[in-house]
Amino acid sequence: MLLVGVIVVAGGLAAWWILTAARAANEGFDITDEGYYLLSYRWWDSNPLALTGVQYLYGPIFEWFGYNIDRLRLFRLFTVVVVHLLFGYSFMRWLRGRRPGMPATKLWELAGMAIILAAGGMCYAWLPQSPGYNDVVLLGALTLVSCVLWMATAVDRGDPVPFWVPVVAGLVIGVMVLAKWTSVVVIGLIVIAAVVVLAGQSWRAVARGILFALAGVAVVALVVQLFVVRLNVAVPGIVTVNKFIAGTSYSPTELLQFYWSSGIRLLGQTLRDHGLLLVATALTVIARWRWLRIAAAVLVLLALILSVRRVVVDGAAIGGSQQTATYAVTLLAAVLVAVVAAAGAVIAHRFGVTECSRLSRENTRTWVILGLLVLLPLVQAFGTNTALYTIGFNAFAAWAAVMIAVLTGIWATPIAARVTLGLVLVGSLVATASIAYTGLFRYPYRSAGHSELTVASTLPALKGLYLTPADEADYRKLAADLRPYTEPGGRPMLAFDKMAGLVLILGGRPLGEAWIAPTERARTAAGIEEVCRKGRPERAPLIILNRQISDSEITALQSCGLNFHADYQQLAPAEQTIGLQVWVPKAERGARSRG
Repeated sequence: MLLVGVIVVAGGLAAWWILTAARAANEGFDITDEGYYLLSYRWWDSNPLALTGVQYLYGPIFEWFGYNIDRLRLFRLFTVVVVHLLFGYSFMRWLRGRRPGMPATKLWELAGMAIILAAGGMCYAWLPQSPGYNDVVLLGALTLVSCVLWMATAVDRGDPVPFWVPVVAGLVIGVMVLAKWTSVVVIGLIVIAAVVVLAGQSWRAVARGILFALAGVAVVALVVQLFVVRLNVAVPGIVTVNKFIAGTSYSPTELLQFYWSSGIRLLGQTLRDHGLLLVATALTVIARWRWLRIAAAVLVLLALILSVRRVVVDGAAIGGSQQTATYAVTLLAAVLVAVVAAAGAVIAHRFGVTECSRLSRENTRTWVILGLLVLLPLVQAFGTNTALYTIGFNAFAAWAAVMIAVLTGIWATPIAARVTLGLVLVGSLVATASIAYTGLFRYPYRSAGHSELTVASTLPALKGLYLTPADEADYRKLAADLRPYTEPGGRPMLAFDKMAGLVLILGGRPLGEAWIAPTERARTAAGIEEVCRKGRPERAPLIILNRQISDSEITALQSCGLNFHADYQQLAPAEQTIGLQVWVPKAERGARSRG
């Protein structure tokens, strides 16, 4: 009955965020980051200037979907669900061999899979609904860990590792590196874990696994070269953009310092808010005498009440980009409870305080895998220029797996310890569902909330999406005003700053990189100059501004043979063009006027 209850509760929470994501797939549109993703996907095969190669993964899919945004969002949802189910099944299949005392029923595996799927809702905590390179790295990392778990299961059973497991791992590695080259950090960590696991069988197995994995990487390279894009086109484009930003981005040392300082702040806040719960958990694990166990149970009940109150008062189970540092405290506290319980159980057994538990008898491979799962959320986010937890905690499913492993491995500890961890696990899943729901409906990424998105867009690029009445009217008006200059589609456009989505809406294509940001004007200018150096566009670009044009951008246009002051004319006062400066070539403006 307990397993059935777990399946019902966790499955219900998983269904909550899945159905919410499906319902929200046709709602809202962010012209900044999401617009950048989609614009790069729209012109994936004709604009090699890109920070990463993710456009070569999602671009063909977006094209296959007829450039339909809500279908691409639903595809992302499908991949999130499938990968978390795969990870959940692989983990529970491996854990079955480590927990022989667990019920011999498939309900046990299903319960674990439901928990991990429910934890997958963190993928919808705050990011745009359309998929990006962060999705490829996160889902790729979980798939790679699944491969390691299959290897570990075979080694534990004394069976040879199926050849297809390292081949799949190689395929995933190739895709991850193409999508974001900094994913080599998490790939390296997982590969080390895989080597440790295979070494438990033999070094020959290690060599065999490496060869098959390299074969998988080679297959990805070959498929991309033959059927997607020539690598001698894609790679130089990515390298060129990374050179543009090399002098202005964080150095590895600066990034590590930033990650450390932001992580320490988060840990300090977590200890302040939930430190009593951690102390109470440790006490419940090591309590030996009956009176101490009763006192520990009372303390942990009080700590749980205070922690729940803190989460509610602080809104620490609410999603959205403004809440990442707040809900991160809740999630970190949950996994720290599991870590404290595991450490307490092992230490207590070693000193003879409690009976032997499964955790105290784990082998090196198991500890390596559990350590990998603890580190995975943070390591898979490496390369972001924000705090690691903003991206990393989207992989909360890895921590949910750790909590399952600890909970099922401390049955020899007092019941208060097991109940505490079980309640914390359930509470974290409730928080995850709440974070996903509010992140999608109440505080979607740079969009109005669900209740305000009431008008279905009539613009071809936004077909099927619901927007606010004001946004729909503004976009429609701008498209109508510029129609004489945007037909036929595919005209070069520059939208300063962070307005790539407007270029997509108007049916234009980027001149240079699709991404234009106010803090990276040198990068933008370099992209324009790079395109014009290789061949000036047949049509002069339209220019849309939400600020005054800078000298660096005027100079970059000169490389295209364009004098901004002499060759361009403002279409109309900004108040008539939705508050934006819209500049069109004078020659075309004059021709339209004479016509």
